Amino acid sequence: MQEEVNNTEQSIQHVLQLYPFEVQNITLLTTKSGRVTWEVETDQGVKILKKTDVHPRRMWFIAEAHEHLQQQGLPMAPIHRTTNGGICVGAEDHAYVMYDKVEGNEIIYYHAENLNKVMQYIAQFHIASKGFNRTEGTKKRSRLEKWQKLYRWKLQELEGNKQIALTTMHDPFSQLFLANVDQMIQRGREALQALEEEPYQNWVQETINNGSFCQQDFTLARLIEVDSSPYMKEFHSITYDLPSRDLRVLLNKLMKKLSVWDNQLSIQLLQSYDSINPLTEEQYKVLWDDLKFPHMFCSISHKYYLAQKRSWSNEKYLWAIQNVIAVETSKEQFLQNLPSIYQEIKKGGL
Repeated sequence: MQEEVNNTEQSIQHVLQLYPFEVQNITLLTTKSGRVTWEVETDQGVKILKKTDVHPRRMWFIAEAHEHLQQQGLPMAPIHRTTNGGICVGAEDHAYVMYDKVEGNEIIYYHAENLNKVMQYIAQFHIASKGFNRTEGTKKRSRLEKWQKLYRWKLQELEGNKQIALTTMHDPFSQLFLANVDQMIQRGREALQALEEEPYQNWVQETINNGSFCQQDFTLARLIEVDSSPYMKEFHSITYDLPSRDLRVLLNKLMKKLSVWDNQLSIQLLQSYDSINPLTEEQYKVLWDDLKFPHMFCSISHKYYLAQKRSWSNEKYLWAIQNVIAVETSKEQFLQNLPSIYQEIKKGGL
């Protein structure tokens, strides 16, 4: 164990020597989820050194996107290059990046004004991402033209989990799952069929042409408030995908926390986004189709039938699926009224 600690310290010292800073002190901050971060006090301010268990060529891709957003003026922690100009430092199966440590206030989900600002920030992110040209040799990640495959895989898994549930009908989770799975499968099939239509195909081609990307998961834990505005304190990953991916993930996540789909809040948040990065009615249809697909229902059943959350009790799983069903059920009215909601979004009113 001591030998491992010594080897890690030697590696960190070697990495830090590659940067144009005089290091004064190093403090280990966090070790979790394949990421280790250190606070590094230097002659040019406090930095964050992050080690991530991803392939160096993937981190190269992410770090270049970070720098691209920074150069486009998006408020985020500046990333630093090594003395020799490297955007990250690679090892066999992991990589390091360094960026400024930035202090600010926590942004919480249960504050409407802050959420509106976050939606505007996401819009700024999507605009700033355009024109990104990755260096040849970086390992990109893309979901463009892959939604059909993902939807089919999730629907197949739902069908498989349905067969498992039929053999465990005494189980309260399976009873709830079976009471709702057919409706979820039907919604998923309708969403899958919609991907064959022009709105999705056109937006995919436009995104390919403009080189834009999305964050994948805009969790508020990565954002802080600086000077009353959102600021990205750390940057984990990106993928080439439609902007609606980020909107769908955040809206679903927020409504799951509220345990109900709030139509007015959803409209208000989309107005905030649209005030910075206006979308067409066709593009909103793609978002509606993605919201129709039962991503949350697929996720909780995937966790349960694969026993992924070993620390979760049966009661917690039961609460989780009840919550997801409540959100998906209350979402129906929202999904059925795109034309009128689109008009309301375009009225603004911020």
